[in-house]
Amino acid sequence: MNYSDNNQLDLIKITEDYFERVLQEIKGIKCLILDEETTGIISLICSQSQILKKDVYLIEKIDNNLEEKLLHLKALFFIRPTEQNFSLLREHIQNPKFQELHIFFSNQVPNTEIEKLAEIDENDIIKTVQEVYSDYYTINKDLFTLNISSTFGLTRQVTQWTPQDYMILKRIKDGLLSAIYSLRRVPMIRYLHKSQACQSIAEELSNRIDKEVRQNNSQFHRDSKTLLLIIDRREDPVTPLLNQWTYQAMLHELIGVHNNRVDLINGLKALNPQGNQYQIQQQQDPEKQFVISPQNDSFFQQNMFVNFGELAQNIKDFIDEVQRKRQSTMKLDSLEDMAKAVENIPELKRISGNLSKHVTLSMEVSKLVEERQLMTVSRVEQELVSKDDKSYLQKSVWEVLNDPNIQNLEKLKVVILYALRYENCEKIEHMKDKLRQQGFQQKNLNLINYAIDYAGKKQRQGDLFQTKNWKAIMKRKLKVFDNCPNVFTQHEPYIMNLLNQIKENKLKEQEYPVTSLNYFKGQPQEIIIFMVGGCTYEEAEKINEYSKQMGTKIVLGGSYIHNSKTFLAELSQMAYQNQDQQTININQ
Repeated sequence: MNYSDNNQLDLIKITEDYFERVLQEIKGIKCLILDEETTGIISLICSQSQILKKDVYLIEKIDNNLEEKLLHLKALFFIRPTEQNFSLLREHIQNPKFQELHIFFSNQVPNTEIEKLAEIDENDIIKTVQEVYSDYYTINKDLFTLNISSTFGLTRQVTQWTPQDYMILKRIKDGLLSAIYSLRRVPMIRYLHKSQACQSIAEELSNRIDKEVRQNNSQFHRDSKTLLLIIDRREDPVTPLLNQWTYQAMLHELIGVHNNRVDLINGLKALNPQGNQYQIQQQQDPEKQFVISPQNDSFFQQNMFVNFGELAQNIKDFIDEVQRKRQSTMKLDSLEDMAKAVENIPELKRISGNLSKHVTLSMEVSKLVEERQLMTVSRVEQELVSKDDKSYLQKSVWEVLNDPNIQNLEKLKVVILYALRYENCEKIEHMKDKLRQQGFQQKNLNLINYAIDYAGKKQRQGDLFQTKNWKAIMKRKLKVFDNCPNVFTQHEPYIMNLLNQIKENKLKEQEYPVTSLNYFKGQPQEIIIFMVGGCTYEEAEKINEYSKQMGTKIVLGGSYIHNSKTFLAELSQMAYQNQDQQTININQ
């Protein structure tokens, strides 16, 4: 087994260390061979130009049919241990095109598969077979995803799960296990009792980690008091539907971020339930494509969780800083000044490029906020999830529905939020009628019912709107007398309620049972939260802030990272269950 030496909960550093060790271990000129997923995993922590500086002559996909033999090169495979990849590996072994094969799997490999590879290696070209635990996508140092856009099938009863659902469940188990192994933790595992998927994941992870620890006990930090909490997106359908006001979250909500990349042209366009993705225009414009990576962009790292108002001032300060540096390079009174100016040109170009990127992105976001009247909409959204004045909230919703300047998508989300808050209210039908009058098609209106079917009161275990907790009710009422610093960020995701319960040792065991692995009492020192059904950037931001305040290290993972459009796409999967297999187009 090949574990990271890192003792911190810094996923970026761990993944970087793994890949650096893989590249350094194979000396000489080599060809790096990746699969579809490991290409995305590596792209998050290392650019192609950085890889090519590590004696990598060529980067290829494992499913590319190489016609030319490159017997002067060593092949370094970094791939997932899948049936397809094993089949492709066998072709490389039986028809050698490289001098040597060094194989690094991103997760655990069954011994039977390794034996099969050894049996057919008649030319003795396999020189290395190792497991490195990087089977997940590292977004921030404390945020990871598995890029599984839909887990809708896992919300059904186990007896209704399809082979595709079991494949998705296996990918979740493998990815989460890889994250745990890379962190070298033996966590106490708790899971949402009401979710059969959460239970299945918790029980299998508990068994597999226990077996691994027995074989490699010295590789793990057993005394870390780490809690792994496995929860379901259905416990909080509200957070993914809200407009966002911090930089990283806004970029994802308004444009779309995939693997830390923003594409202003091919942003997420139209809902397509068949693939649960957006129909994307195949246009390419490098000047409209940007990488927003916290490890390679200091400005983004410092501002990813900053609210939009502060961001504007910080960009202005950034502009002033770049201008000062430019002016300093123009002062060429001596040969020493000239030499220093030449040395600073690459750094100045990099900083200027970053400045240009963030100015462009912030201008685009600002334009969208204005076009979509998002300040008006967001105020109503925040009140819907933070206040408890039904008549006032009804009036606010009607104001949104009657405003011709507000887009259909925003109107639909507001009605969904109201329906989730007041499920049995007769006014919901009147709101649907209003939307129908404005040209909404029935298949789009169905999303209101789908939201309740997916994550209504009957589906949720927790008290999402804090209507049963008298302390929360009083806190909400007292907020009326507070000068809220930002009316657009009043909402607290339900996950923060769970963290407070953990802090106070009040997380009920009948609601969140504990597996037999590494049970401990008292508060955990570290927490890993995994959300089946996907997490959000708002939750990542809130958890990051909570972690700093409380001094508890927390990592958040999800099967996906949702914005409101991808979450509505997930809800649209209900159409299949209801035999309404039509494309959802919110603009109608």
